[in-house]
Amino acid sequence: MLALSFVLTAGGIGAASVVANDCSPSDPSACEAGMDGYTNMLDNLFEVAHTTLQYAGFVTVFAGATLWFTARRSSERAQTGVWLLVGGLAMIVFYFGFTAFVSLLKWVAEGGSGSS
Repeated sequence: MLALSFVLTAGGIGAASVVANDCSPSDPSACEAGMDGYTNMLDNLFEVAHTTLQYAGFVTVFAGATLWFTARRSSERAQTGVWLLVGGLAMIVFYFGFTAFVSLLKWVAEGGSGSS
């Protein structure tokens, strides 16, 4: 689904540049489409991944803790609960690391010049 949306969006951007009047490499200012479409698409992809990691991590931690604490004598159920708990905690840790990693990539892409 993600690949399909990328192809359709990229096709729309390409079609917009073909439709634009006098869009030539010698005068790119006349082109309607630019990198904004790709930048917006990557920002949306980042937001989806970021939100999914956050909420899926919290839901998995809650489900794992519930299974683990209610397992009683079922060791298989307790083991599943522990694995869900650990996996959810790993997702939450990755959520914060993912934010730091993407911030580092943005800083490198901008040439290290920060406006902060």
